[in-house]
Amino acid sequence: MNSEVLVGIIGLGGAAIGAAAAFLGIVYQQRAQTKQAIQERLTALSEGAVDVLITELQVLQGHAWKRPEAESAERPEWLQEMSEILGRINLASLHLTDGDLRDALEAACLFGFGHESYLQEHVGLRAGRLLMMAMCVEMQKSLGCYLRREPAPKARLLDQAREAKREVLATPLRDA
Repeated sequence: MNSEVLVGIIGLGGAAIGAAAAFLGIVYQQRAQTKQAIQERLTALSEGAVDVLITELQVLQGHAWKRPEAESAERPEWLQEMSEILGRINLASLHLTDGDLRDALEAACLFGFGHESYLQEHVGLRAGRLLMMAMCVEMQKSLGCYLRREPAPKARLLDQAREAKREVLATPLRDA
C-alpha cells in the first residue's frame, strides 16, 4: 500500500473520530442545557409558591384571631373561610420541590394548622388560636429558610403534626 493511501485512510479515520466526538459533545451539551432549564423552571415555580404560601399563612394568622367559639353563629362562616385558605395553601404547596416542606404543609393543613382537637391533644396545647399562630410562624420560618437556602429550623409543632398524620394514616379504616 502506498504511503499516500495510508495517510489518506488515517486522515479519513481521524476526521470521522473528530466528527463523532463533536456530535456526542453537542448531544451531551443539549441534554445538560435541557436538564438545567427544567431545574430552573422548577426552582422558579417553587419560589413563587413560597411567596404565595408565606402570604396565605399571614392571612391564616389573622383568621385565627377571629376564631369564634364553638357555639357561635359566625362559626360556619369562619370554617368556610378557613377551608378556602387551607385549600389555597394546599394548592400552592404542590409546586414545592422540597418534599419535607410539602409534607409539613400537608400535615399542618390536615389538622387545620392546630384548629382540630386531635392535634391539640397530641401537642398538649388546647388553645386553638395560639397553636394556629405558632404553627403558621414555624411554617413561615421554614419557608424563609428554604428561600435563603439555609438549613430548616427546628419546628416542634410541625414535627408533631407530621407524627400525628402518620398515626392517623396508620390507623386502619373501619367499615361503616
